[in-house]
Amino acid sequence: MATTSVNSASRVGLSTIASLAPWFSRLVLLLPTVIMIAIAVRFIGNPTHAASQTGVTLSTPEALTDTRVVGALALTVAFAIAISITSRQRLRMGHVIVIVLMAFILAVRFYGFAADGTTLAMGDQRLKVIGETLFVTLNAIGLFLQTYFGKHSAVTQ
Repeated sequence: MATTSVNSASRVGLSTIASLAPWFSRLVLLLPTVIMIAIAVRFIGNPTHAASQTGVTLSTPEALTDTRVVGALALTVAFAIAISITSRQRLRMGHVIVIVLMAFILAVRFYGFAADGTTLAMGDQRLKVIGETLFVTLNAIGLFLQTYFGKHSAVTQ
């Protein structure tokens, strides 16, 4: 097979993107990790304050303890995402975790809109939906890049 300058240039371009893709993935995964840690710290450290921001009142010790568990769940998700950041082989799984998490959160949020009468205009619902949609989109791009360049590098080796 003859090598042309166009073929060489496209391989160099793909090579550059392939080398940057893992760093893009890590960057995209870092923000949800930090947010999950912040949620965990807020709900474990001061559950009354964390819950009261949306009008929830915790009136029993059991309610406080159960709300702290929300923090533990967020910390577990942060841990799973953080583990995926540290390994190039696990980056795809990190993207899948964030995509599925945010898709479920959006589905439940939209269910809440329909069942509870909440709207995008209430509180900071619009900001939350935009952020969650952005996380789904960026992690879908990261998953695509990891999948494409993972297969591409396996073919060229």
